[in-house]
Amino acid sequence: MKAPDSFRNPAFWCDFHRDHGHKTEDCVALKIEVNELLKKGHLTEFLSEKAKSNLSKETTGKPTETAPVSPPRQDRVIHVISGGSEISGISHAAAKKITWNAKHGLEAAKPKRLLLGADEISFTAKEQEKVLTPHHDTLVISLTVANCLVKRILVDNGSSGNIIFHAAYKDLGLEESALTRRITSLIGFSGEVKQKAEEVTLPVYADGVNMSTKFLVVDCDSSYNKILGRPWIHGMGAVPSTVHQMVKFPTPWGIKAIRGDQEYSRSCYQTTMKGNTQVL
Repeated sequence: MKAPDSFRNPAFWCDFHRDHGHKTEDCVALKIEVNELLKKGHLTEFLSEKAKSNLSKETTGKPTETAPVSPPRQDRVIHVISGGSEISGISHAAAKKITWNAKHGLEAAKPKRLLLGADEISFTAKEQEKVLTPHHDTLVISLTVANCLVKRILVDNGSSGNIIFHAAYKDLGLEESALTRRITSLIGFSGEVKQKAEEVTLPVYADGVNMSTKFLVVDCDSSYNKILGRPWIHGMGAVPSTVHQMVKFPTPWGIKAIRGDQEYSRSCYQTTMKGNTQVL
C-alpha cells in the first residue's frame, strides 16, 4: 500500500519500488528482501569478509531442524511386571496363560469396542496455560460417585484396579452389606501383599457418561478417597495427561475433558509426606 501523495517527498527516489517517497538506502522493504536472500545464501559475493562472518554467526546460532537421534546401545533388558487384574487374572496360572498368549500373538477373546466415539484425542499447548508450572503433580479430579460429589480422586494408569478406601466408602452412606468379600492380591510399591479385600460396584458419572464401576474396598489410610486405575480408564476410553492436568474421553457428543485440581494434588502429597494419611 502506497502512502498518500501528500506524505510522499518527491525529492526522494526508491529504485526498489520505482517510485518517489523515500531513498533507496532507507527502504525497509528492500532491507527485508535482501536479508531473506542472504539467509538463503544469495548475494554473499557482495559482502565483506566481516559481514560474511557476522551472517554465519547469525545463521548457525539459530536452532535448526535435525534428524532424530539414533537410539543408544542396549547393554541389557530389564523386564518389569506389575500386579494382575480381572482381565489378566488374579492367580499365577491365569496370569501365566495370558502372558503366554501375548508373547505368541494370540488373543484370548475378540476385542470389544469400548470407546464411545470415533474422534481423535489430543492435547494442545494452549491447554497448559492454566496449569501451574513447573510441576510434577499427580492427576487428581472430582467426580460424582453414587450421587455424591467425591473429591481427591487419583487417576492412576499405573494401578491395575479401581480402589475406594473404606473411610470414603462410609462417607458415601452406603451399607456394609453391599460389600462382597473377595480374595485378591494387592501388591504395594515395596512388595507388601494384601490378600483380602472387599468389592462393590458403584456408578461413576463423568460429564454425561454414567458407568458402573467395580471398586476394591481397601481398609487402610490414604490421602486420596479413590483411585481410578486402568479398568476405569480403559472402560471410558480415556486418555489422562499429568502434564496438561487433564483427562479426556470420547462420548457420543464429542470429546469431553475433566481438569485436575493441582491444589488437591499438592495437598495430598503434603499429607503423605507428613505421614498423616487420614482421608480428608
